[in-house]
Amino acid sequence: MFLSDFYRDTLHVTDPDLLEQVVGLSEIRLCRQGDILIQQGEVPTYVFFLMHGTLRGVLLDINGRDITDCIVYHSGDAAMPDNDLTQPASVTMEALTDCTLACIPVEEAFRLIREQPAVAELYQQLVLRAAGMHRALKIAICQYSAAQRYQWFLETYPGLIHRISHKYIASLLNMTPVTFSKIRKSLKESESV
Repeated sequence: MFLSDFYRDTLHVTDPDLLEQVVGLSEIRLCRQGDILIQQGEVPTYVFFLMHGTLRGVLLDINGRDITDCIVYHSGDAAMPDNDLTQPASVTMEALTDCTLACIPVEEAFRLIREQPAVAELYQQLVLRAAGMHRALKIAICQYSAAQRYQWFLETYPGLIHRISHKYIASLLNMTPVTFSKIRKSLKESESV
């Protein structure tokens, strides 16, 4: 997919002059599974948009355990650690699969947000979508049983169960890999009855 097609068809940048400007400021970056896009503690220098693949936001808890904070897999989603791009990243962004990303320098993205109402609106939509996903995850973790969290994941992230390691899904859902495996086995057994 070319950058112009991606921005027009996926992010709905339809003004021809703006589209040309955004494409001119952007580049495509390829990441391999396991690559780090942004390291926790670093100030981001690029805004990344996922074209293809799966990423996760990851941080370490007080005991040094790896915690999956979010999973990004919809084409067009911003693959950013935080809403405020001027601050050091609160999480590391890691490729769970090979990924293709559109990227634009942060300072150019801010300039476009200031100068172009359509870009400011797009930024607002992306921030609201990310906040909504994080809120839904928080509700699931705090209010659902482990089995309900697993069902929520299947509904919220259709097909992802077959594309990434289950240990990352378990971490996202705040359960151990053993608990996750037991729930999957139990649900498979109840479905076969």
